[in-house]
Amino acid sequence: MSRFKAAGIHLGISFVIFVFLAYLVLFEWYPGIFFNTDGGWRGMRIIVGVDLVLGPTLTLVAYKAGKPGLKFDLTAIALLQTVCLIAGTYVVWSEKPQTVVYVDGRIQVVTTDDYRDNGFDGVPDLSHIPGDSPKWVRVDVPEGLEAEADFRSDLLRKGTSIIAAVDHYKPFDPHHPGFTEDPRDLARIRKLPGAETALKKWTSEHGGTLEDYNFYLFTTRYVYRYAGFHRTSGDMLGFLDLKPR
Repeated sequence: MSRFKAAGIHLGISFVIFVFLAYLVLFEWYPGIFFNTDGGWRGMRIIVGVDLVLGPTLTLVAYKAGKPGLKFDLTAIALLQTVCLIAGTYVVWSEKPQTVVYVDGRIQVVTTDDYRDNGFDGVPDLSHIPGDSPKWVRVDVPEGLEAEADFRSDLLRKGTSIIAAVDHYKPFDPHHPGFTEDPRDLARIRKLPGAETALKKWTSEHGGTLEDYNFYLFTTRYVYRYAGFHRTSGDMLGFLDLKPR
């Protein structure tokens, strides 16, 4: 068997593994918008590099029919690829979005590492929140100046970010007054460089007028933008092509 045939067989096996992992990344770990906003594409490149490039290339270089120690070389290549693939897949899995949290006029994606940074062993139990992962929630901040002050002071004493106030998580509702009444001020958005062009592009793509939409800061590891929601349907339609300040 030639080295090219051996590398081709290796590539075929690797491709089957890739298809399975690609399904997990695209539909389970980074579904929808999160593939682009939270590093799904970056994670896919890690998997492609290890699974479809590294292993088959090493086989192409090392394989020679009748070569002494060939079995050892191929075993070592398989082990190296497996270890690298497991490590890369773990990184992609561990950084996947777990929760999308709305609070204080901002939508923020929270990962396992974010929860660990806030004192959790891992992802807290969110089984009371309906929907698939990542779960959309809002932080139910207590009403009243004194109650809210006590709530925020308690978080500060514990060193816990408000986005990890799990005991105050409620299912996200785009029609909840706490959400619909707290969008970013459109007048302030208009003052940003390039705002008029971005806003005209938005209405051109989505129709209606700007008064038909609410905009909120949306923060992930790789995206810091204004997300637009339709006021009537509550649907998130995309991002303004404009970087907030």
